[in-house]
Amino acid sequence: MDLRPLADRLVLPALNEAVACVREGIVADADLCDAGVIFGTGFAPHRGGPISAIRERGKESWLKAMAELRVKHGDRFVPDTGWDSI
Repeated sequence: MDLRPLADRLVLPALNEAVACVREGIVADADLCDAGVIFGTGFAPHRGGPISAIRERGKESWLKAMAELRVKHGDRFVPDTGWDSI
């Protein structure tokens, strides 16, 4: 049984918000976003933070998953425009 779709459905909203925080300048850069999420919310440190997780798996893979989830679950899975700069 492939659990990736379920995991993606749980994690992608957080990744999308992290991308938005970087785009909006809420944090100075992606590294600070990762540090803030790790220390502030308990994101798995061995993953390196949300932006690192995006880079590790590949932006295209995450965006494909978001597109599939958007079809099934609606606009809450619309990617932030900041994905272009990650």
